Amino acid sequence: MPSLEKFCTVEATLDMRILGQSPAGMRIDFPFTGTATSEHWEGERPVAGMDYVTVRSDGNMGLDVHATIGEKRETVSYTATGVSIANEDRAAGPKELIVFSTGNDDLAWLNNEVGVAFGHGADGRITLDIYLIKP
Repeated sequence: MPSLEKFCTVEATLDMRILGQSPAGMRIDFPFTGTATSEHWEGERPVAGMDYVTVRSDGNMGLDVHATIGEKRETVSYTATGVSIANEDRAAGPKELIVFSTGNDDLAWLNNEVGVAFGHGADGRITLDIYLIKP
């Protein structure tokens, strides 16, 4: 049975850019910046990215995320796809599937990992807990 191993926690501030109605649904981009903390490094690392959101006909959001953790040689890039289910309090509940890419020797093992993220977002802030899927 696969298990989840905690990788990091991301806390970020979101901006919003409404692009409008598209054939797939209402398109909204959410650029974000924040920090990531993990047992795999000391202190906080900067996080920056874009969440390309499509609001579906059922009111939930399809997610397409492109982001980086760290900077310079310690940068880890990741892409995620997922869904965010709107709660009664209009808070977001994102669930994402993640793949990583890095040229950093110390974190190169991430190039072979798949992760999942679960989070909570409201009032322009989001917190994501990212886990690695272990066989």
